[in-house]
Amino acid sequence: MALKVKRALFRATQATTIVVTISLAIQVYMSKWAKDQEPSSLVGDTESPDTSSLTVWDVIQNERNLTKFASLIGEFDDIVESLRASQESFTLYAPLDGAFEQETFPYDLPWFYWKFLVGYHMSPGAWSALALPTQNTVSSFVNADIYFKNRQRISVQAGIKRTSLNYRANVIASNTGAVNGYVHHLDRLLVLPESASDILRDTPNFGVFRKGLIETGLAAVVNDTSGHLGQTLFVPSDKAFRRLGSKANRFLFGPGGQEYLRALLGYHIVSNETMFSDVTFPVNNQKQLDFAGEPTHTRLLTTLAGGHNISAASTEGPDSSRRTITINGAVSVTRPDIVVMDGVVHEIDSVLLPPLDKPDSHSGIQGTTWWRSLLNFMYTEGQ
Repeated sequence: MALKVKRALFRATQATTIVVTISLAIQVYMSKWAKDQEPSSLVGDTESPDTSSLTVWDVIQNERNLTKFASLIGEFDDIVESLRASQESFTLYAPLDGAFEQETFPYDLPWFYWKFLVGYHMSPGAWSALALPTQNTVSSFVNADIYFKNRQRISVQAGIKRTSLNYRANVIASNTGAVNGYVHHLDRLLVLPESASDILRDTPNFGVFRKGLIETGLAAVVNDTSGHLGQTLFVPSDKAFRRLGSKANRFLFGPGGQEYLRALLGYHIVSNETMFSDVTFPVNNQKQLDFAGEPTHTRLLTTLAGGHNISAASTEGPDSSRRTITINGAVSVTRPDIVVMDGVVHEIDSVLLPPLDKPDSHSGIQGTTWWRSLLNFMYTEGQ
């Protein structure tokens, strides 16, 4: 845990200092909190906060099992002032005291790390216990890019018995209402997102994909956060590669298959656009685009495979709330919205393969001779 925190700290410091010094960046970051609240149409409350006079800050101060988190927030007067503002609207994801005991933080972390950590446990808008699990992701107050245009997301998993955040923290007590929002209790901390390369290294199910990135040199492209503003990775599981068959894998990872492997893996990588299930941070550092209100939102994403596009469709579920992503009209994302510092990772159980037929002007999928050679080999001998 300590090593992961230091990696996240180093990368956050490195990214921020590209534009301004850390101190100035924090001041700019905090000054935007009150001005850049999400539009109310995106908040989607299904319940009204408590009409009592208690603010979110009052609520966490009165909770005996939130003393460590309250003490941490109390170090920052500007955050306390915001949480005490009755006219504002916040959702606080508050780790219990016991949650801190499960983490190992280095003692030499600077103050700004803790400020970012607190900001990653807060959302603009009042997300009640009923509203929260209807979302795929929600916003935090931590910047997702060096230009402070977009905010880092928190991934929401809606289970049968409970809601989880970032595939890590369970919401174990919900809906403590206040005049200016809600407080949800967590059994783990929401640590600051690691980089995509860290996630690929630390997830055993991504071993084959990561091996391929290293062997083809694409790992350097994914790892170099200075070379892109966000990225979207559709990562096939190890099981997905096994489905290609032993012959296809021997060819791809053999001495004559590196060119094909690089193109195939590049077809799963989108640079400079971060597409979550429900929002996207578009190319050219444009402001966040929300898919709310659209039954289906389809985007053509340019991959690293020589400009070849993939079609990614975000579709509302039957209840018009949680969305799913389908790629090229055929492959469903099985584990969506794995939040990383420099983008998002979506796990898939199939390797993405361009169709063998002619280019489709509507989907944007393109075909070439070498694609045909590779696909013919895999289709005829891969199994």
